[in-house]
Amino acid sequence: MMLEEVKQFLESEEGKAPEVSDLLSSYATLSQEKVQSYVDTVPEAKAWLDSVKDKHLQKGLETWKINHLDSMINDEIRKRFPEKSEHELEVERLKVEIGKMKSEKERESLTNKAMQLASERNLPIDLVGFFIGENEELTLQNLKAFETTFQGAVQKALEERIKGNGYTPPKANGTVDTDLENLSMNDYIKVRNRK
Repeated sequence: MMLEEVKQFLESEEGKAPEVSDLLSSYATLSQEKVQSYVDTVPEAKAWLDSVKDKHLQKGLETWKINHLDSMINDEIRKRFPEKSEHELEVERLKVEIGKMKSEKERESLTNKAMQLASERNLPIDLVGFFIGENEELTLQNLKAFETTFQGAVQKALEERIKGNGYTPPKANGTVDTDLENLSMNDYIKVRNRK
């Protein structure tokens, strides 16, 4: 039987009989059991239903993100990093300024003390700024090390200068040392001329 013949049969008096209507309605109505059975037995139906569920879940997740995620993130940020009031910010700024002022005052005090010590010990005052430490103890250690190094350099330069001139001071009796190896050329000539 062809589709046209089926349509003609259903439109005829015989097709409108209660038995035919009951039979057709049993095929036409869907129940949850029929759908569940169909989805469980036909793999394509299960795949289709899963894709529909995924689309619905994705749409629900997007809606939840739009409605709730931003507020949850902001709440968590506020909980971890509470906002500071204007008063707290001002107190913080003042603490930083006071800390700077204390640091500057301490540095000035250390510089004055270092300059005083340098002048007492005949050290160059121009270089004192390079030896200021974080506290008085460190500054004094730095100045002591500078003094030791400076004194050693001055002593070495003095010895080199004395050695370079070749001047040999006279002995207690007014004569010049006659050890020829220790004499300069001028002293050697003077000693030679005296003999």
